[in-house]
Amino acid sequence: MKAWRKKRSLRWTSKYVTVLEPMERELLGNLTAMVSEAIILRAQSAPKDELSELTGIPSGHKEAPQDPAMARLLPDFERSGDEEYEGDNSLLRSLHENDICRSKLANLQIVAEAVGPDGGVELSLSESQAHSFLAALNDLRLYLSASENDLGIPGLGKEDMIEWLSFNQDSLLGALMGE
Repeated sequence: MKAWRKKRSLRWTSKYVTVLEPMERELLGNLTAMVSEAIILRAQSAPKDELSELTGIPSGHKEAPQDPAMARLLPDFERSGDEEYEGDNSLLRSLHENDICRSKLANLQIVAEAVGPDGGVELSLSESQAHSFLAALNDLRLYLSASENDLGIPGLGKEDMIEWLSFNQDSLLGALMGE
């Protein structure tokens, strides 16, 4: 992968561009699909609440995910050592988890669209897309680092993928900041 860079234009807004190796494009697409599927399954498994259906206020899970990778993407709203109130974390989770999942899926969709189904290796993003892409890279890295599953990619370990995602994230952040 080449480092991200900002491409300025006189006629259009600036773009952020990079070139991926074909294997990197495929890896990014596969990771995006895997994490998106996990988030969708979590959202679909939310219990149905009669009050929610009557009021139109969506509700989600009250408990944190059991899967360590999903728990890393959807952590508790309270930190250990905070003053605790009975049920606050459950209430906050049930009210906000669906919105958080929706936002994460929207960011992952930007990545999926950028790498495409049959894949170009040249990526070009607007500034708003670059911000979403950056957030999605962070989610991919968090999910992968906490995942207990072997991803089954011969010759490529989980640590190598995390390092590559970190480089990608750092490079894009540098381009956004104008370094």
